[in-house]
Amino acid sequence: MTRPTLAEIIQVGETWLPGITKFTVTMEDIDGEGSTRSEAGIMHREIVREKVIHASIQHIVDQSELQTICAAVQSDSTVEMTLFCPGRGDPNVTADFYVSKVNFDLIRYKNPKTGVVEDWWQVDYTIVEV
Repeated sequence: MTRPTLAEIIQVGETWLPGITKFTVTMEDIDGEGSTRSEAGIMHREIVREKVIHASIQHIVDQSELQTICAAVQSDSTVEMTLFCPGRGDPNVTADFYVSKVNFDLIRYKNPKTGVVEDWWQVDYTIVEV
């Protein structure tokens, strides 16, 4: 297996999402109604789904790359994605994910070598496997 680069972490359709600067994955089990804690403090779990993926993602991109992300990822939507997830058997997982609360921050950056002020976008969002 080759090591993925940050440019090859998340794919939507045929498009690899650009400019990923942070990618944090957690996996959680979903407990059923039968899960409870006894009087002695012992947890009894009824797991209905194992290793459900939650991921926080951050991109820093220019205007053209921002359009690519906006076309692929929108708040309060469900999208099929393929992403790198080392905690599951096959590290490349394809599934439907719910996208919540996409944030856009404009970043002004003065290139120290050229002195040119550039506009970049920081895009943050969370996805949860459906």
